[in-house]
Amino acid sequence: MQARYPRIGDVRGTGFMLAIELIKDDPARTPDAELNQRVIDEARAGGLLVIKCGVHRNVLRFLAPLVTTEAQIDEAVEILDAALARVLN
Repeated sequence: MQARYPRIGDVRGTGFMLAIELIKDDPARTPDAELNQRVIDEARAGGLLVIKCGVHRNVLRFLAPLVTTEAQIDEAVEILDAALARVLN
């Protein structure tokens, strides 16, 4: 997704805890908390709960339970991708 959406500044995490940092479309790569909130709202409307974190509140974080199935992860990624597409296009 990071390759398709230049507003994703960084993807990081370990194991089931992952984070996506959202940035403004400027040379300074300014943190974009407003964009993050819009993506969170769209994801929630699609059935995926994620939270915001980070000093600038521009990081979208999700932590799946250890019992999450591969099919559920695939569904979550599809919902997140659709949310990003709706907000960024």
